[in-house]
Amino acid sequence: MRRVFLILSGLCALGMIGGLIGFEFDDTAEDVPVPPPGTGVGFSDEPLEDSGVPAWLIDVEAELSWDADVWVGIVTEAEKDRCAPDGGLSTSCGPSTTKFVAGGPDTDDVKSFTWAVESGTHYPTAGQSFTGTESSFDVNYTIHVQMSWTGLLILGILGSGFLVLSFPQFRFW
Repeated sequence: MRRVFLILSGLCALGMIGGLIGFEFDDTAEDVPVPPPGTGVGFSDEPLEDSGVPAWLIDVEAELSWDADVWVGIVTEAEKDRCAPDGGLSTSCGPSTTKFVAGGPDTDDVKSFTWAVESGTHYPTAGQSFTGTESSFDVNYTIHVQMSWTGLLILGILGSGFLVLSFPQFRFW
């Protein structure tokens, strides 16, 4: 039984190291529609990657960037449904009436932003700057995933408990 506890303790340690290092992946939301200047908001048909892992266990951060002369924002699925885009474009919601989770019209000059991803389904949105002529463009994003401090603490406590169980001479009871 001692080997099993040592192996479990080692797996917890490896999980903690991997959780501290984390991982990242790149993706692209392609052909995000852009309305004419000042007429509405364009919504991507495809959502950003969604995680089924609880937020208390992992920290997820997205870094979005684009080259077009547009602004980019992130909205929830409920906000996209409220704006009811037809063919990806919504005239019922404008840059000032859309509830952005991150980004928005202020990102016109910076061409990138970082967002601490929340649980749920989120969509990239876009609007035209006053000098832009794009009808659609691509948003590149990088997702950074690391284990949260809560997750690291849980693995540390489990690993320490397994280590104590593997050495009976160190028990205090």
